[in-house]
Amino acid sequence: MNISEASGLENRTFTLTQQINSNLGYSAIQNIAYDPTSNPNRLSISFIPNQTRNANQVELFCNARESELVPNSKLEGKQIFVCSEYVRQVTFGLSQEFGVARQVVGNYAHFSTWKEQQSPDNLEGNILTAAYVDPQDALFFQEPSKPVAIYSHTFTAKRVVEPTE
Repeated sequence: MNISEASGLENRTFTLTQQINSNLGYSAIQNIAYDPTSNPNRLSISFIPNQTRNANQVELFCNARESELVPNSKLEGKQIFVCSEYVRQVTFGLSQEFGVARQVVGNYAHFSTWKEQQSPDNLEGNILTAAYVDPQDALFFQEPSKPVAIYSHTFTAKRVVEPTE
């Protein structure tokens, strides 16, 4: 993860490239188109041709972002940053029918907390991802507002100082 010292915003292009390549075990990203100043709610990921089994292009649409700082009752003077965002992911890939692109739509939400620690260079966090059924799915009407899968991850972030030349 890379956070700009000037703006305080996450460099999503860097973060997503690192996360995807790390999970796949090889370089698969051709380009990530993202401009947080003109449209922070849309991100487009292009994969290197024939590098992934089921995605050539992924479009992410982020909505309903919320965030707040709350006091940490366990560490005096420290805060917890809480944030959430809802994401619609449209994945385009090859299909078994010639000339027809495969399109898969997914809806999910991320709920994150970042806790300041005694050291200003460390943060502890967790992210909860809730996956929802798409409105076009027949199961949507059985549980339209409850997630069908939940993933939870905890992590520690440490500031990495750029080497001086």
